[in-house]
Amino acid sequence: MKVAIISDIHQSDFWRKIIEKKDEFDKIVFLGDEFDSWKNDWPVQLNNAKDIIAFKKANSKKVDLCWSNHATSYYLNERCSGHQTAYAKEIKEFYNKHRNLYNVIYIYDNWIFSHAGVSEKWMKSNGIEDLGEINRSFKENPDFFRWVGPDGSGNNSNEGPLWIRPEALTSNYVQGFNQVAGHTEDIQPRIIKKLNQIFIFCDTYDHNFLTILDTVSNSVEFIDLMDEPMSAAY
Repeated sequence: MKVAIISDIHQSDFWRKIIEKKDEFDKIVFLGDEFDSWKNDWPVQLNNAKDIIAFKKANSKKVDLCWSNHATSYYLNERCSGHQTAYAKEIKEFYNKHRNLYNVIYIYDNWIFSHAGVSEKWMKSNGIEDLGEINRSFKENPDFFRWVGPDGSGNNSNEGPLWIRPEALTSNYVQGFNQVAGHTEDIQPRIIKKLNQIFIFCDTYDHNFLTILDTVSNSVEFIDLMDEPMSAAY
């Protein structure tokens, strides 16, 4: 399966550059965080998020949306960093309206896609015996996925899939699965290998990279969308 991965949005509109190329991919996965940037232009960020929803609806079987800590920040009034009190009501209404289009994780072949990653310790601590229970729990009780955990920075292997950091994740991972996550910004995307398992961390400071993954061959390509021409707005 050929998967295009768009990491944390934070108002970035680089994702629009894949619209005309969508047929090249079997799946397109958005890793979340549609709101909260350094600019926080309004209503630019809201319209950008609405366009992602429209793209999802027009390509429902191809496009997947991951629930994230910046979504929970408004949905459950957690107020994580960058929380916009001035627009909190409108953003919460956005997530209330569209939560049914999101999941916490997606699994294709032996790859887990989520906002931050899934640790084995977190699953055991919360009585989750198989990965399928994660999305069921989210649908039934989104309060279960409050992003606030035992570590303020998220660098604890008992943190959940909206908040865990790469160091903690790669020290206590779900056996038998490679993982793709965003959440933790870096200069460019990176790959970490632990024994026979692969971890791809896609988020960058400018939120400008497209990650392309072949889930069978495990080949990975990173494309800087800043260097790509912009397609028409969706």
